[in-house]
Amino acid sequence: MSKTVYDVTLLELLPENLRSDPDIIAASQAVDTEYRALVSSIKNCLTIADVDNACSDVVDNLAGEIQVDFYDQTLSLDVRRALVKNGYIYKYQKGTAYAVKQIVEDAGLNASLKEWFEYDGEPYYFKVTTETVVSSTTVLAELAEMINSVKNIRSWLEGIIINRTWTGNMYFGTALVDGKMLTLFPKAFEMGAVTGTTYFGTALVSGKVLTLKEVS
Repeated sequence: MSKTVYDVTLLELLPENLRSDPDIIAASQAVDTEYRALVSSIKNCLTIADVDNACSDVVDNLAGEIQVDFYDQTLSLDVRRALVKNGYIYKYQKGTAYAVKQIVEDAGLNASLKEWFEYDGEPYYFKVTTETVVSSTTVLAELAEMINSVKNIRSWLEGIIINRTWTGNMYFGTALVDGKMLTLFPKAFEMGAVTGTTYFGTALVSGKVLTLKEVS
C-alpha cells in the first residue's frame, strides 16, 4: 500500500538487511520524531494552494503580497479568500468584462454584465444586474468600488440593478347593480308603508409602498 510523506517512516525506506539492526531501528525512530514535526509544518507553506483553509491573518498577508487592488479586512473570511485566490486573475484579465464579472461573483453575488451596445445605452457605459439580496447601500458602494478597481479606464459603471421577484395572490372583485326609477306624483294616491332590509358592506385594503433607489 502506498504511503504519503505524512505517514512513512525512515525504517521503511532502508534496505531489508538494515531493518533488523537494533541501532538502525533506534536511530530511525529518533529521526522519525523530528521528521514528523517538520512534515506537520508543510501545510503552513501551502499559502495560495491552500487558501481555502488559511486563517484570517494568513489571508490578509497574502492579499498584501499579491497586492489585490480592492481588499478590505472587514469583509467576511470567505470573500477575502476568494479575492486572494483570484488576485492574479484580476491582474491578468484587468480591464475586461470577465474580470468585472469574476470580482462580483467573488463578492458573493450571482450577476450578469451588459455593455452599452447591448441595451442601447450611452457609449462606454455598462450595467451589472443581480438577483442576489444586497443588505445595505454600504455593501452596494463597496461593490461599486470593487468593480471600478478592475474595469477598464474608458468604461463607466452606469448602475447596479437588483432584480427582485415577489409572488402572491391577486384578487379582483365586481359588483352588478340593477334597478329602476319610479316617479310618484303628489296626491295621485296614498303611498303605503315601504319596508325592507338595508345592507351595509365595508372593505379594508392594506398594503405598503416599497421604493427602490438605484445606486450607481
